[in-house]
Amino acid sequence: MAKKNKSDQDSVGRDRIVSGGAGSVVIGGNATNNTIIAGDNNRVNASSKFKEIYQQVDERRDLTGNDKTDLKSELQAFESDDKKGPEANEGFLAQRLRNVKRIAPDILEVATATILNPVAGFGVIAKKVAEKMKAEAK
Repeated sequence: MAKKNKSDQDSVGRDRIVSGGAGSVVIGGNATNNTIIAGDNNRVNASSKFKEIYQQVDERRDLTGNDKTDLKSELQAFESDDKKGPEANEGFLAQRLRNVKRIAPDILEVATATILNPVAGFGVIAKKVAEKMKAEAK
């Protein structure tokens, strides 16, 4: 009987079944810095999108530690309220973005671009507020 080599044993195909469970996505190889949309509602975890913004806030040398903390807090509050979906409070979301604009207008620009990105996974109300803030900023 012929001995199977390692590449035959690791292959996925007819002879091997890979299952990640209901609603799962199974990826072979490196999926770093890619957008993978799966699930019934096709929403991506918004916090992963804001992670890049938090890093930009941390890297800002012109902001005090308190301003950085305040910016992150406002963005986290925005994310948290957006998770309420249609019950999200439009006025609350707008106030969060106005506070971001007051502290760091350039971070507001990045945040609104992120929120308005179709694959970012933000709700309709959040996108509506971001559009208004973007228009006000001009």
